[in-house]
Amino acid sequence: MTWLIVQCVGVLLITILSILVARSVRRTFLDYWTVAWVCLSLSLVSLAISIRFYAQEGFSLIFYFLGEYAFGYFFIAGCRNYATGGRLTRRHLSALIPFGLLAVVLAMTKSDFNRRFIIHAAVLTGFFIGALIALKPARGQHPRSLGLRVMAVALLLLALDFMHYVAVLSYIVWNDQQLQYLRFTAVFDLILETLLGFGAVMLVLEDARHEVEATNRELVAARDRLEILARMDPLTEALNRHAFHSLFETKEEFYDNSSGCAVVIDIDNLKPINDRYGHTVGDAAIREVARRIRSVIRADDLLFRWGGDEFLILFFNMKKDEAHKRIEKMNAALNSIQLNDHSSTIPLVVSYGVESFSAVNQIEQAIDKADSAMYANKHSRKA
Repeated sequence: MTWLIVQCVGVLLITILSILVARSVRRTFLDYWTVAWVCLSLSLVSLAISIRFYAQEGFSLIFYFLGEYAFGYFFIAGCRNYATGGRLTRRHLSALIPFGLLAVVLAMTKSDFNRRFIIHAAVLTGFFIGALIALKPARGQHPRSLGLRVMAVALLLLALDFMHYVAVLSYIVWNDQQLQYLRFTAVFDLILETLLGFGAVMLVLEDARHEVEATNRELVAARDRLEILARMDPLTEALNRHAFHSLFETKEEFYDNSSGCAVVIDIDNLKPINDRYGHTVGDAAIREVARRIRSVIRADDLLFRWGGDEFLILFFNMKKDEAHKRIEKMNAALNSIQLNDHSSTIPLVVSYGVESFSAVNQIEQAIDKADSAMYANKHSRKA
């Protein structure tokens, strides 16, 4: 009786721990396991009451047998939910009916308790083996899970423990002998049940940690996407002014390419295109200019959308003459293009200014001079 009380207290503590963890970490499989531990606690209390009042049969024993069957059933349900995501339905709960009838029969049968416990232990052995099988898909998905390994070992030992009860009690019944070590079975059971509960808590915490890590990865990816969107012009997919200032603040990124040319480009006839064909065609013109600019720059060069119809190019390690040649080549290609499948060609012309820089701290000054040269080029075209 003393050892049974110890087992009751130990299982009750596991139950309380499971309830507290379930309140903090919402998992369906943990809910099933918590129900299982509650059923086991009620079952052992019912057994203690039966022994205290020397009852070999009655309602308290019904609760004992049925509570242990419910423990095994809900533990299998939790393992199945963890491994495959399967949930209990009313149809699944109807599977408890045969075990309820068996509990009534075992409790009301007026025979030696050891004989009845042989059947009971065999049923529980099946439950523990069933839980172990239900966890098998998860062992393939999480081969390094320590909690899963602890649970698997605990379930296997519990199955062997109750299987051994079947063999030992059968020997006692048939030979009418007593084995003293059976007085301590409650302690053995509690040790293995504690190991099972410990493994379940470990598994829940591992699952919560994996969820937090996955959420962090998603947040980092979302942050990176937002940072890209913040630095990119959505119409042309060129970098924007924000990107320029961010890069310029960390001049170390330019140290390997500290000299080159700054080119400021402005589309001359965008307003007439917008007025005549609409802003959709005007947007297509801006995209086309950006596409043509990409055709004359290199992988290490940078393209920025500098304003509504202005672009900035930073050519690194390039002379002014080469930059002029590339922009003139691009300008010639813009003379006869079709925008948005428009039936007639719409010539595009850009004005540009080029200025060289020989150090990182000269880039902004070079941009100002290139901008002035671009406006001078634009006015000369109109003259």
